[in-house]
Amino acid sequence: MLRSTRIGRPTAEEGHQLNMNLSAFVPHLQLLWTASLFGCVSGWLSQTCHSQIRHSKSPATDIRKDIFSLNMQQQDDPVLRLPIMEAELALSTEDATKQQELREAIGDAKTAAEFGVRRVQHSFYEAFSSQDITLMRQVWSTKDDIRCVHPGMECLIGQQEVMQSWRDMFGVSDGFKISPSRVQIDVTGTTALCTCIEKTHTGGQLECVNVYRREDGDWKMILHMAAPNVMANRGAAA
Repeated sequence: MLRSTRIGRPTAEEGHQLNMNLSAFVPHLQLLWTASLFGCVSGWLSQTCHSQIRHSKSPATDIRKDIFSLNMQQQDDPVLRLPIMEAELALSTEDATKQQELREAIGDAKTAAEFGVRRVQHSFYEAFSSQDITLMRQVWSTKDDIRCVHPGMECLIGQQEVMQSWRDMFGVSDGFKISPSRVQIDVTGTTALCTCIEKTHTGGQLECVNVYRREDGDWKMILHMAAPNVMANRGAAA
């Protein structure tokens, strides 16, 4: 004999019992969700670490050599030592003489860093205006991760593409003056971010971002990106 099942709105007592059952089940559900999430993250981290170790091309001896080489560079380059000196100053609480020496060394390193960035920035726009491809090549890093975005063009990656773009640009024009203004420089460790407004000889303006990296004691450009300032150009044309 079939039992009839009542379908409809539960009574107050049934609803209360259902809430109690759900309340008792929720902590178990949360525990299962947390364990599942932890398992996924742990598995992803494990696979990532194993993949990095498996695909690493530098044995332990090479890593030690790289660390030793970096330490030697930091001793010779005050800009590379800047984060270390700032950490030493933050931890130094007793020796007033050492604190003063660190402050002076940090100030000198920051001044040297900004001066170096301004110098390479000047060389970049000098090479740009004079169409000097040799000087332009000296400004840029030789690493494969450099990028250049000319106005209205796609991103170019690598030294070959970037340098070829400058050769092409220099070959189709007689040269024009580019003057940076409103220059702002922010140096963080071995990277310097420089923003400015590029003013052309025709009165046009471009918003520009240049990024430099510390390499072997010099600042080298790793990114140049410029885009027209439409509102400023419209105002100049009017």
